[in-house]
Amino acid sequence: MTRKPILSALVVINFIIYISLGLPDSILGSAWPSMRETYGMGASQISYLTTIILLFSVLSSLLYTKIARYFTTSQVIFTSMILVIIGLGLMMMTSNPWVLFISTPFMGIGQGAIDVTVNHFAAKHLPSSLMSLLHGFYGVGVSMSSAILTFFLANFASWRLAIVTIAILEILILALIFIYRRHFSEPDDEALDHHNETSRLVSQKFKLSYLINPLFYFFYAIEGVVGVFLATYYVEAFQVSSAEAAFFTTLFWLGLMFGRFLTGALTRFFSDRAILFGHLLGLVAMSLTLLLPPGVYTVLTAFMLGLAMSSLYPLMMMVPNRIYSEPIAKQVISYNVGFCMLGTLIFPLIFSGLFKSLGFGIFPYLICGLTLVLFMIAGYIFKKYQTI
Repeated sequence: MTRKPILSALVVINFIIYISLGLPDSILGSAWPSMRETYGMGASQISYLTTIILLFSVLSSLLYTKIARYFTTSQVIFTSMILVIIGLGLMMMTSNPWVLFISTPFMGIGQGAIDVTVNHFAAKHLPSSLMSLLHGFYGVGVSMSSAILTFFLANFASWRLAIVTIAILEILILALIFIYRRHFSEPDDEALDHHNETSRLVSQKFKLSYLINPLFYFFYAIEGVVGVFLATYYVEAFQVSSAEAAFFTTLFWLGLMFGRFLTGALTRFFSDRAILFGHLLGLVAMSLTLLLPPGVYTVLTAFMLGLAMSSLYPLMMMVPNRIYSEPIAKQVISYNVGFCMLGTLIFPLIFSGLFKSLGFGIFPYLICGLTLVLFMIAGYIFKKYQTI
């Protein structure tokens, strides 16, 4: 096979793998209002499940450099997807909440390992122009799974059939990877070097002022909070059906996905600063519309909520390279990812406690508050570094 067909195959397969990454991520957020009734659990207990998944995801990500020394890329991807499929199987097989909790380590380990693996492989083998598209296809996967859940909840009142469908899609993608496994057969020789380089950079003197950009990502956990609690908010606060609430979550992820693709085009006509603050203003407005009772306009609100968040992650990730030297920029970016995971872990727990004490009616105020914090941090960064 010539280089061009191989490269084309790799591009297509990577797009499909990124779709597979997104498929499990909206299951709990979209299906929880129905799942919790099956399992006899409270609305706020979803945070316990997401926390366990995230902890194991972080653990598998941290262990990636050790794993990659002994296994090829295809073996890591293959094993990770099998773990995710096992997790999906456990999630839907009984009504015992303990089995649901047992499924979370499989989901977390599988998702964390494959996320790091495919990101590293894509960065090594594909041109940089395709990287933003890859993250857009993650949004395709999240939107697909949310749409699948909406369909089965609306037509069959069954979240189990939706998870079966998602698991079948994962199995089909797994089969595709097996067929093309020789393109991913190389060991990740750079993983150890990257780990050693990261350790060397961390040992350098690091000023507290460098943490301002990672702090933005800590509060950017707003994306995960909305994805997890939006459906439950509409069910608990306005008593809409589970299917309708799941549809709103689907629109949120669609807006995020569409916005990620759109951001790349907008940067040709507008500055990053203009796009970023335009989206932040839109996010403030959309968070306030959550106070309104559901209506025809809610379809647009949910979509625009995702669209308003779409540019924040990619554009702020570019800031360190523009204001710091390369070694410091690399270190700041690594902290960006770490702080984002930390926020995604902490905020659902905090919000869960607040919802339990004060009710889901405070959800819009909390989202608006986090947005204002993001606005102030971004404003400080862009004011301090006038060149960006």
